[in-house]
Amino acid sequence: MTLRAPDAAAVARAAAESPLTHGPSFSELADDAELRFRDEIEPELRDEAVADWMQRKELPQKLARVLRDTAVRPAGTVVELGAGSCWLSAMLARDPAVQRVVAVEFSRHRLERLAPIAIAAIGAPAAKIERVLADFNAPGLPGGCADLVVTDAAFHHAADPGHLAGVAFALLRPGGTFLLFREPTIALLRRTRDHGIEDQHGSFEHEYTARGYERLLRAAGFQAVRHVAAPGATGRRGRLLLRPPLSWLNGIAFAEYAYVGARPGS
Repeated sequence: MTLRAPDAAAVARAAAESPLTHGPSFSELADDAELRFRDEIEPELRDEAVADWMQRKELPQKLARVLRDTAVRPAGTVVELGAGSCWLSAMLARDPAVQRVVAVEFSRHRLERLAPIAIAAIGAPAAKIERVLADFNAPGLPGGCADLVVTDAAFHHAADPGHLAGVAFALLRPGGTFLLFREPTIALLRRTRDHGIEDQHGSFEHEYTARGYERLLRAAGFQAVRHVAAPGATGRRGRLLLRPPLSWLNGIAFAEYAYVGARPGS
């Protein structure tokens, strides 16, 4: 998939067709510093840069590979927690098996300005995507409403990740799946990450090992499994990292994973 900046008319249609609702008041776990950063400071995702950002990060290709390798089959109702620009919600909404996507995000700028651009650039059916301005710690959605809950580089921002894992568990129907996509993981040879300018504006970039993510999921009631996810979906380095012998070094040097939590069936 080649992504290009959509024209103004396509963006306006996406904004008009994608429902926009407001959830309950933000909880005490919502990070005010991160909200200010997302709405007022963040340089990377401005209006004209959304399609370029998705293309540069190879996001559609990485998602396709992760869905294939994890055997996660999006269907029914999907909830994205910390949806940001809603690119992931838009990609999942393209699947005919997905009937509805609820994108929960607390940044008004991302939800109102950036999401329609991402939806239009991807060519997603905007009417299937409900944007909800809410705190992912307390989204105000009914329990058992989702077949699939997803995060894209958002779970590690939670002030209380155990609470957020519990939120995902409660949202899922028995037998549902929680997919953590692009969640950064520290490794034996990479004990910390460069957070860029984020660290100048708050302490919302948290770090976990692969076992740490798995423990959080299991504590919430999930059956947890990790899957190797290459940092580059189409590049030669990315392909090599997915195959032995380099795939054996992933946990030591790279720690690129997707995490799947299965809620046990009834």
